Amino acid sequence: MEPAVGSAFANHEIQKTRTVLVAYKNEIVAERYREGFSMDTPILGWSMTKSILATLYGILEHQGQLSTADFAPVPGWEDDDRKNIRLDDLLRMQSGLAWEEDYTGISDVTSMLFLDSDMTKAQAEKPALAPPGQIWNYSSGTTNLLSGILRERFNTHQGYLDFPYQVLIDRLGMHSMLIETDMEGNFVGSSYGWASTRDWAKFGLLYLNKGYWNGEQLFAPSWADYVARPTDHSNGTYGAHFWLNAGSKYPDVPTDLYSANGYQGQYVFIIPSKDLVVVRTGLAEGPAFDVNGFLKDIIAAIE
Repeated sequence: MEPAVGSAFANHEIQKTRTVLVAYKNEIVAERYREGFSMDTPILGWSMTKSILATLYGILEHQGQLSTADFAPVPGWEDDDRKNIRLDDLLRMQSGLAWEEDYTGISDVTSMLFLDSDMTKAQAEKPALAPPGQIWNYSSGTTNLLSGILRERFNTHQGYLDFPYQVLIDRLGMHSMLIETDMEGNFVGSSYGWASTRDWAKFGLLYLNKGYWNGEQLFAPSWADYVARPTDHSNGTYGAHFWLNAGSKYPDVPTDLYSANGYQGQYVFIIPSKDLVVVRTGLAEGPAFDVNGFLKDIIAAIE
């Protein structure tokens, strides 16, 4: 571990952190694991899984099999205004569809995650509250709808199950990664992806290198720019299934930061201007965990 980076870890509520890894210029320069966790321990990424699911669309677009400008092929939308929703609108959470993302009680998201055998249907069945692009509303249902749309591209269920591993997970050597399915065999792309801290870091490094991995371009470099471009009405906080710092939510961190975020403070931070990827898994998120200060000290340590 680089001494300066190790010191930065010590300054920031390490008791609220399970694992931390810093990769600078494509090399791991520091990592720390709380007792009971190791470099091989799979960590539930919660909504970091959304960024994995979205990446599959970037790969398909790079392969020429779809475009984010395509209309979402959802049965039942053909005869109403929802037919105007594009894949881009779903990836940016700006479809205009009703959705309640509230974990404090019975809501759309908790009903979906704990009661639905097929989690791809909940969002598809919601009415439109506004035309696409006019409102931004974070929705785990949207991601699972995208998982269902993805499944319809395959002639067999096995082809669908194999796809994320063949084109992304195994290509990166993320051998600890598991994406759970619902009872109907759909990937729960909103929430249920597991991987070790090092494997989450590989995902961040793929984006730091704009899709280039081991001599192969898995997705177009423009895809990394696409996911990091602010979505209208998100106040600079959201791109396409990635969170952003474009609105300076973290004032001491570069505004080109984008990240995969999950419940209770699971993060894969990508900071292109600093050639930096930081993975942090834990049991607390902001404001209980000071993300700005944590990243500020790591950046200072490598400069």
